[in-house]
Amino acid sequence: MSDSADVTISGLFKRETKGHTTQPVTLAIERGRIQFFAKSLGDIDPVHSNVEHARAKGHPDLVAPPSFCIVIEALARDAAAARDEQSVIDVIGADFRYLLHGNETYTYEGLIFAGDEVSLTSRVVDFYDKKGGAMEFAVIESLVTHAERGVLIRATRTLLHKLA
Repeated sequence: MSDSADVTISGLFKRETKGHTTQPVTLAIERGRIQFFAKSLGDIDPVHSNVEHARAKGHPDLVAPPSFCIVIEALARDAAAARDEQSVIDVIGADFRYLLHGNETYTYEGLIFAGDEVSLTSRVVDFYDKKGGAMEFAVIESLVTHAERGVLIRATRTLLHKLA
């Protein structure tokens, strides 16, 4: 019987899921979440915390900070689970014991406001290895859309399993 420290782990991502697109998950963006997230970031711009200020700047309500997409992704994962659906993280077989954050990029097409209903859809773009398979990567693209204003955010994330 071998010690678990001697066990070599082969790739964990489900590579056959390349090209898979998740069902859209629609979420209501709440003021309190925007305010809490901005405060957590130390973002003192009042467009994220003061409705009157945001409206005086021409916005219909509070403006979500640019990195708010991560909150939307977390909420969408919970909403998908509540519907007995898998999020893209579940689809690719991400194992949180080995999962690391590799990279993320965002392209902003429009602002997200408190009171908006937005939908998140994610697609598994690619998988690849580095360091002789000791690290495996998954590339995921996500779109945050609004029914009337179209695509608001295009996000690309690279997740990795460190296997050795």
